[in-house]
Amino acid sequence: MKGLFPQYDDLAEKNFGIAWKQAIFVFDTNVLLNLYRYQTGTRDELLTVLGQLSGRVWIPHHVALEFQRNRLKVIAEQSKRFSEVRRTIEKSRGSLFADLEKLQLHKRHSLINPEPLIAGFDKLADDFLNELSRLQESQQKLTDPDPLKAKIEVLFDGRVGAPPIDQTSVDDLYRQAEQRFKLKIPPGYQDAEKDKDGPDEHVHGGIIYKRKYGDFLVWQQILAHAKTSGSRAVIFVTDDGKEDWWRKIDADGPKTIGPRPELIEEAAVYGQIDSLLMYNPEGFLKYAKEFLKAQVSEETLKEVRDLSKTTSLRIASFNEYREFAARAEQAVFQWLVSSFQSVQENRVGFPDFVAERDGKIFGFEVKMVSNPRMINRLRETIYRAYYELKESGFSELAIVWVVTSITDVDELRSMLRRNAKDEMPDNLRMIIGVYNDTDNPEVDFVPYDDFAYNEVNQSFQRTIFGLR
Repeated sequence: MKGLFPQYDDLAEKNFGIAWKQAIFVFDTNVLLNLYRYQTGTRDELLTVLGQLSGRVWIPHHVALEFQRNRLKVIAEQSKRFSEVRRTIEKSRGSLFADLEKLQLHKRHSLINPEPLIAGFDKLADDFLNELSRLQESQQKLTDPDPLKAKIEVLFDGRVGAPPIDQTSVDDLYRQAEQRFKLKIPPGYQDAEKDKDGPDEHVHGGIIYKRKYGDFLVWQQILAHAKTSGSRAVIFVTDDGKEDWWRKIDADGPKTIGPRPELIEEAAVYGQIDSLLMYNPEGFLKYAKEFLKAQVSEETLKEVRDLSKTTSLRIASFNEYREFAARAEQAVFQWLVSSFQSVQENRVGFPDFVAERDGKIFGFEVKMVSNPRMINRLRETIYRAYYELKESGFSELAIVWVVTSITDVDELRSMLRRNAKDEMPDNLRMIIGVYNDTDNPEVDFVPYDDFAYNEVNQSFQRTIFGLR
């Protein structure tokens, strides 16, 4: 059966040297944005390697668009780090001095003198903060000319794909993506919930783009370009480490083997690509040393590796939380099933569930709350529910706030009541319940409070479930 399943061939059988001589090199948005996060030396070495590839670099139109849209966000993120570091140093200094003062060593101990430590730490902190201020002066400002942006634009001048033809062609791709997401066909299905907490659309060139379909658009543009340009080898460089791009095998921990076999097969069938290789930035630079004889230092490889690892851990943490939230949402669904004649999951928008009882229609939007003091998009969620209630004809619409501990119930209730609005209708309600991640779905979600959002200082009135 040799040759029947080329998408599963061993990587060792591929001729990397030929691929590096013939391939076009395609770069993801995160690779370009990371240039703003790297130290100057690392950034310059990576830019030099890109320059060595000359006319063989290329980026999809969607990558170029997302780079332009997110560049200032990354610059602002980098600037914010200075304030965060400064606060951390000052907090540590204040905490150290306060704790030493509590010990009253000058009164209670004849041998321990904390003054050298205090003076030394004070000088060390001051020196560090002065250097931090000096470095901050050289940080790229949001409104200043951006030399890095100019360099990137020169590197990819004439090497950017064409934009979509019209909204119809983009909407057709969205429909394809939605079907693929349901079947977990790569790439991009792990971004399917990106619009869960609010709209993720933006408009460019008269076309509405949706963030959750970004990876799929990039992939389709790569295939289309390879086919029309006759490129038989493609090397794609991305810092996206999710499994909807990479084939991962659990062998004493996850091991990344290469591109997903589905992508290799699709590249051959629809892009007429004989050789599809994928690298993260570290892998790309390592092979650039071998095949391009590029000058890449160990310090650069380490920094690139560390940033990729940090990004992967952050994504893994986010994905873990998202899976936990999905289980909590299903627990709420099971609870609703036990209380209504019929409950339907609403996959196309807001709210999450639509239920019916005694000829009345109820809507339920589920929100997971990890910290009652830090609820994201509270105002946006409330007003979206308000307008949905006005437009959709629900008898009542409830936002189901899910916490993981009963101790959070009172704090969340108080926070919601502090932000309550008198002008909100009686049938816009808040439900607070606790989710326990157990193996028994019948008791996973337990509701505790149910009240109208316009109740500021009133006692609980009419409720859907008679909780009080």
